[in-house]
Amino acid sequence: MHDQVFHDYLQLSRLLVNKMNEQLTENEFYHSQWLVLNYLKNYGASTLVDISDYLHVEKSAITRTVNRLEQNQLIMQIPSEDKRQRKMQLTEEGEEKFALGRKTVEAIESQALHGISQEEQKHFFETLSKIKYNLNNGGSSIEKQ
Repeated sequence: MHDQVFHDYLQLSRLLVNKMNEQLTENEFYHSQWLVLNYLKNYGASTLVDISDYLHVEKSAITRTVNRLEQNQLIMQIPSEDKRQRKMQLTEEGEEKFALGRKTVEAIESQALHGISQEEQKHFFETLSKIKYNLNNGGSSIEKQ
């Protein structure tokens, strides 16, 4: 049973990413870029390491995404005491694009959660949080069953 549940979860995850890419391209950016914009909106100016750690993505992938966002003038580098670390923040245009993207994401979330009670949603997201915690704190010592 677990195999099918996780397979279904992976399919759901991919479906959500595809739906977001399909809808967000109307705002001229993609899911991966949305994740960075969302992080910067919620946590403020941050280094690439902060972003990659939070999103569990390789720093090289974040660097490519940040470079694209910077080229599109949605984020900018801000002066930092440590010149070795790039610290990024949203630009005014980035704030505007974030707001448009947020509306798109809210519409997708609403569609995805349609017909699911508040109690079911609460239980689902609590369970997801526990799974995330287990994976984050399990390190590389995942036991084979």
